[in-house]
Amino acid sequence: MRKHRRSPQVKRPVHFNIDEVKHRASGRWVEILSAAGIPSELLESRRGMPCPRCGGSDRFGTMRDLAMRGAVLCRHCFNGDTDPRAGDGLATLRWWLGVSLTAATEWLGLYLGCGHAAPRVREIVQSISIPREIDRKRFALAAEVWARNMRPEWLEKAAAMLGLPIEPLVRLGVGWSPEHRATSWPMRDGEGIVIGIRLRCPQTTQKWAVRGSAAGLFYCPTMLAIERPERLWCVEGPTDTAALLSVGLSAVGVPSAGGGADLLVALARRVRPGEVVIVADRDDAGRRGAERLADALVIVAPVRVATPPEGVKDARAWVVGGADRAAIESMADSAPVRSIVMGEVNHG
Repeated sequence: MRKHRRSPQVKRPVHFNIDEVKHRASGRWVEILSAAGIPSELLESRRGMPCPRCGGSDRFGTMRDLAMRGAVLCRHCFNGDTDPRAGDGLATLRWWLGVSLTAATEWLGLYLGCGHAAPRVREIVQSISIPREIDRKRFALAAEVWARNMRPEWLEKAAAMLGLPIEPLVRLGVGWSPEHRATSWPMRDGEGIVIGIRLRCPQTTQKWAVRGSAAGLFYCPTMLAIERPERLWCVEGPTDTAALLSVGLSAVGVPSAGGGADLLVALARRVRPGEVVIVADRDDAGRRGAERLADALVIVAPVRVATPPEGVKDARAWVVGGADRAAIESMADSAPVRSIVMGEVNHG
């Protein structure tokens, strides 16, 4: 019996039929444009609203049959004389996302689940551990759009609620998801690729992830350009990461206590720090998680495990309580160094 040799798989770009995509979108444009990041309150009025892109006071409005056509208008930056020209939902996506017709069609096709290669949003299960290329594109685009949604006054409020300055939130790419009414925090792999998005409700502090997300790391991607930092600081969660960034430390956050070890090792191999300092939450789960991370990281670099002072639960509480860089580094200096010596782990 003749054996058939499998030909190597070649990745091809995903193409969508414009007519099919527009047909599926008909009747859903309010939902779609809100998911793309246009504030939902602006889609409820026909005229006289500020433009979400260029401002003003009354230059933006929706056109007739918004749900069916998806057309909006701004007298200043999106109208019959601009490129793209206002008139339908795809033009609106091109204007809002700042992309070509092909890219807008792809975004919409992925959102709606058109074609064989595109999963329907509701069919993407949360248990997927490694997002496919299509999902990664969706996460990257969502992170970019939601970061653009975050108005300066909203960012100030989000930072104030955390007790932190604005700058570290900007570095982490924090945005606003109108669909979820939550702040968005991109999660990355060790190469800086967005593999998921953590969501955080400002009112309840409830945390969850966009469906299909993988549990990734929280860090500023410019870290990848730093050559051999003296120390890489590891904490639990995005807000602790923001706290250490605010005092000038090169910080990365893991998704949970002891989670993300493989990604953290990949990042450490990439940036090659002089040593890694793990700042553990001051509870049993935090300490156990820190030990698991230390065991994984010691093959890459010397490791220290530090804990905030008595009565301080985590890194953010430490910084909000007044700790500066010198105080945090002093605590780390007092922690023993763990390293591999002659094939054994040395606990200092």
